Amino acid sequence: MSGNLSMMKILVGIFSVLLLLGLSAGTVTFVAPALADDGDIEVLESSAESRFPDSINFRVKARSTSPIDDVRVHFRLASGAKGRAYRIAEFEPGDEVTAEAELLTRTGTNYIPPGTIIEYYFEIWDKEGRVHRTPKEELMYTDHRFEWQSISSGAVAVHFYGDLDERRAQSVLVAAEKATERMLPLLGIEITDPVQIVVYTQYSDMSSAIPFRSHAHSANLITEGMAFSNEMVLLVHSPGMSADGTVAHEFVHLLVAQAAGKAHQEVPAWLNEGLAEYGNIDPNAGYDRFLQKGISTGRLNPLWYQNRFVGKPEDILIAYGQAYSVVQHLVSEYGAASIADLFKEFQETRDIDDALKAVYGFDQRGLDAEWRTSLGLEPLAEPEPEVGEKPEARPTPTTPPTVVLPSSTIAATDASPTPVAAAKSLPTPNPTASAEGNPTQSAGCAAVIAQGGSVEPVVMFLLLGALAALVARGRRSDGGSGGAGNEQQVD
Repeated sequence: MSGNLSMMKILVGIFSVLLLLGLSAGTVTFVAPALADDGDIEVLESSAESRFPDSINFRVKARSTSPIDDVRVHFRLASGAKGRAYRIAEFEPGDEVTAEAELLTRTGTNYIPPGTIIEYYFEIWDKEGRVHRTPKEELMYTDHRFEWQSISSGAVAVHFYGDLDERRAQSVLVAAEKATERMLPLLGIEITDPVQIVVYTQYSDMSSAIPFRSHAHSANLITEGMAFSNEMVLLVHSPGMSADGTVAHEFVHLLVAQAAGKAHQEVPAWLNEGLAEYGNIDPNAGYDRFLQKGISTGRLNPLWYQNRFVGKPEDILIAYGQAYSVVQHLVSEYGAASIADLFKEFQETRDIDDALKAVYGFDQRGLDAEWRTSLGLEPLAEPEPEVGEKPEARPTPTTPPTVVLPSSTIAATDASPTPVAAAKSLPTPNPTASAEGNPTQSAGCAAVIAQGGSVEPVVMFLLLGALAALVARGRRSDGGSGGAGNEQQVD
């Protein structure tokens, strides 16, 4: 017994020393004592209110025996995809105060999609240095113009209103489930966060919910769907029977973002869009046609020029057909498990060439050559070496194909291109604070339909055409970033 007591004393001593060292090194943060040291601070009421489409209003009423001089609201995406941020509330200091803070959701980089779940709590300080923190609560930012109904299965919920009956909403849910069943084994992941699918029956209803676009952009395009990976939200417009493919394609973008983790914004478009179409339960047969057109006209761009899709609508449709074919080649030749391995490597390297080499033994140039050879095409000629660089001893094809690169594509392929991840949806913002203290929006994608005329090539990277009129209509995906207003980032 005495031996046990001695050992207990030694362990207590060691723990005390380690605790002191941790405090001095700044590695231990005490939150619980602050929670307990709230003195006489009492919260009388608190709330968070969606004021779609402009903001979320946070309000708290509190009193204390000492004047209250600081109130803050801390918030973050419930998915945890981004860090926590806070905003300082406005109020007149006193023994009893009503404080309010506004989180912008629409303007500039502040965009947050409806359906986003935000976790928040209030922090109240008085002049004695005492602090009271309220329990964490959750708010779903909603478009309060409509009376929403919801159905769910597992981690996926579908929100709908008005003319959309539950049978069609169920079809949307089934499309997401089928895409999940197909893609989770391929990507080697499980859905860890709830996914919200918000369905609009009219485009005029949805136009107020999507990020601002220029007049020229909105005049030529109608957005069918937007996927926001950080928020795990998918917005869908007027789902008819063809919308099941839209839902599945966009839903896969959310899964790809989860598989890539913090590197999801660097996933090249050819891989992101190829996987999204591979997981589409209603794949667009027109892509095969455009792929053949790209082959016959020599307009297949090298994969290393396709970190994002730019160019004329037809060039982008060719790029989608090519991306889908390349992903099919990887799966058929190397097995579905290789895709999961690729994303594990990509999370570590954040470089698609390094990840490809680790899993398959070749980079994008090697994959491009192997894929072309599988189609009976000549691989592209090796690029000319830089001055003073010793060329590698590799055979050069005797008759290399002519590859026509749109000028917009060439301009976009600099040494460090900025990829945009997506296909049929748009990004998802998170209440992770940016440098200005606003939640930053994640890269995503937007599916759109061309109304006619040319489309701004830099803004869009996905055109998914309706089967009935592929040439005149297409799908396209956008990537973007956004945030919130004046909050401060705390982690």
